[in-house]
Amino acid sequence: MQIGYYIAKKLSLSKQQSFTKTITVLAIAAVSLSVCVVILSFGILLGFKQEIREKVSGYTGDVSVTQYQLATGSESNLFLINKKLLATINREQSIASAFPFMNKAGILKSDSTLEGIILKGIPANYDFSFYKKHLKRGIIPQYTDTKDSYDILLSEYTATIMDVDTGDRINLYFIDNDNVRMRKPKIVGIFNTGLQEFDKQFGVMHLRALQRVVNDTNYSLAAGYEIKSTEGIEPKRVQEALINLFDYNYAINTAEDLYPTIFQWLEIVDTNVIVIIILMFVVAIINIITVLLILIIERIPMIGLLKAMGAHSGKIMSIFSWQGLFILFGGLVMGNAVALGAAYLQVEHKIIKLSADTYYMDAVPFTLPLIYLIMINIAALLVCFVFTYIPVRLINKIEPSQSINFR
Repeated sequence: MQIGYYIAKKLSLSKQQSFTKTITVLAIAAVSLSVCVVILSFGILLGFKQEIREKVSGYTGDVSVTQYQLATGSESNLFLINKKLLATINREQSIASAFPFMNKAGILKSDSTLEGIILKGIPANYDFSFYKKHLKRGIIPQYTDTKDSYDILLSEYTATIMDVDTGDRINLYFIDNDNVRMRKPKIVGIFNTGLQEFDKQFGVMHLRALQRVVNDTNYSLAAGYEIKSTEGIEPKRVQEALINLFDYNYAINTAEDLYPTIFQWLEIVDTNVIVIIILMFVVAIINIITVLLILIIERIPMIGLLKAMGAHSGKIMSIFSWQGLFILFGGLVMGNAVALGAAYLQVEHKIIKLSADTYYMDAVPFTLPLIYLIMINIAALLVCFVFTYIPVRLINKIEPSQSINFR
């Protein structure tokens, strides 16, 4: 067995109480705290980004294709649905699905309240998984390609403002210049995504019903195509793949292009988390250096004796390098256990709540793939271990004649 490892193990696992052992325990606690904060910070950051991206893309798709228009607004120019083109898009490996959609502004009216809303028209074969995930009560509407349906989904915010619930019918008005069309849809489901900026504006309706509102009796018009990327594929890659399929009349935008403010806010969060991670690593490095200095100072007589017996500095340095590794491993194990335990409790029980109006979600999220967890631990181990070389180098300056009588 390597002599450095053997001596370090004996010193570290000694049951004898000492000032050095107390300091070592405190160092392990400090390292574990730093690792815990880094893991939680990184997991919360990824959780925020994933949650918000999923919610924005749930409303808009990862990529949307619309016609260019001179004026900005909630409604895009309408065009004829190209079924052959849709089939071509769906065959792309980077694309999971593509659906036509239509946005139409309307006014909801109850006995005492008027509320503006944008109805998003979607086809019968639409992927409703996003709305199923955030459905609070009621059911997902069942649409078909052969019959108009006036079942709608409303957000919890809109339902509360209008004082309606599932099963109720509500007056809905569409105004085009001097023409007013009135419908009385049935509310079959109420959802709450936590993305209040969208929940306050949007509702879901059958695409055929909206096509009839704009006098499209052939059910052939849409305002755009909503496209979902294959899992693991960046929307930018999908955007690039679509460029050759559409001419200059069409705008191809990712969710980030459509709502840059939300994603700029995430970049600010990125910066804050990076600062926290750097500070925690600095704290861990300072702690490990300080503890090793204390260990070296307390063991100066032992170092002198070993040198007098012929042990070279490299062997003696390895003793304290191993002690530093024991501290780091102990800190990593404790830090991971505490961080992952806290993350589990938060994900399962949502202990720490958030204001959905400010943060777009009602609780602190946590997402950390295994590969990121492994990388954080390897980085913490390597960075801290490299800096253990600073105090250990002092052993070269210790002379046997002076150190054996050191008190």
